[in-house]
Amino acid sequence: MPSNPKPHIVVVGSGLAGYAVLRELRRLSPEAELTLIAHDDGHFYSKPALSTALGKEKTASGLITMRAEKMAAQLRLEIRAGRLVEAIDRHGKVLLTTGGPLPYDALVLALGGEPIRPPIQGDAADRAVSINHLEDYAAFRDRLQPGARVAIMGAGLVGSEFSNDLSIAGYKPTTVDMQTHPLAQLVPSEVGDLLRDSLTNEGVVWHLGRTVVAMNRAGAATAVTLDDGTRIEADNVISAVGLRPRTQLAKEAGLEVNRGIKVDETGRTSDPYIYAIGDCAEYTIGLAAYVSPIMAAARAIAPSILGTPTKIRFPTLSVQVKTTTCPIVLLPAPRNAVGEWVKVDGNSDGIKYLFRDASGVTRGYVLTGPFCEERMDLDRSLSTLNEEKVTA
Repeated sequence: MPSNPKPHIVVVGSGLAGYAVLRELRRLSPEAELTLIAHDDGHFYSKPALSTALGKEKTASGLITMRAEKMAAQLRLEIRAGRLVEAIDRHGKVLLTTGGPLPYDALVLALGGEPIRPPIQGDAADRAVSINHLEDYAAFRDRLQPGARVAIMGAGLVGSEFSNDLSIAGYKPTTVDMQTHPLAQLVPSEVGDLLRDSLTNEGVVWHLGRTVVAMNRAGAATAVTLDDGTRIEADNVISAVGLRPRTQLAKEAGLEVNRGIKVDETGRTSDPYIYAIGDCAEYTIGLAAYVSPIMAAARAIAPSILGTPTKIRFPTLSVQVKTTTCPIVLLPAPRNAVGEWVKVDGNSDGIKYLFRDASGVTRGYVLTGPFCEERMDLDRSLSTLNEEKVTA
């Protein structure tokens, strides 16, 4: 940990995770020297807003909530935009970038995730785009013609949200997923079927239990071939099959990596001067790629860097699925938990499921429609339960 009265702390990554740490550092240490390394322009925006922007008629610039120069002035930091990190010299405590070497007293890796690229044959396989950054959205929106046919690979959170967003914005989405219902990794089949039917009514076409095996040029369009031989013609293709933690830089530096960059309960990696946060990090509870765990981690990492080791206290990690045609909030069942989803209430307007473990303890939930209003009460009760487990 830095012992300098004015430590130089370098953060790599200009997403929510990077800026959250920088805000906490500046709040705790008015004198610290802060530098942000960004591969992009460094503007601040909400990444979850990318999958709802079309329906709101938002341009890429319209999604920016604060420009880089204003962030730099507000937080009194230096932003080195358009820089790539080439390596970490852990022995010399120097970050090697395309803009030259940068010494650090402490380093925070907020590298995010990288899109999973499924194996696809054909001469148009490169046309499938992942919309994971502002510049991805800008490029996609520029190519999108009114009423375009859009093939979406993946019906998880992001794929379902884009299906919703494109349909309400007047486009024609066709969604393909290897599972039998949308959000299959997160919700019971009845809820997935409800979402499917709601989006079908908005014009979404589904090919579930199927995978994309090839993409070939068909003039300006793309012919998407599925594993059962079905051929779909699309003007644009989105790949939303998931993200994996961005870990290559950490691996090459010799940091401990599993599914993500492994960190302890304070967010520190296997190097005492390097921390990791956000989609790239694997916490003691596992991966946690949502907004609330990022904010919780930032509140602990900042004081830990500054010499006061602080444990990350994760809140109940519930998620609002941004499908306006079928409102859903959920708390995913814990990874590898033994139990089952139990339907406890439901009517024509909505459904309520609880995930109960082998001891009958509620560990997760899925709410739709008016039952979404119970989210705060459930989060509060489950947070209390988790705190009691910790102190027991």
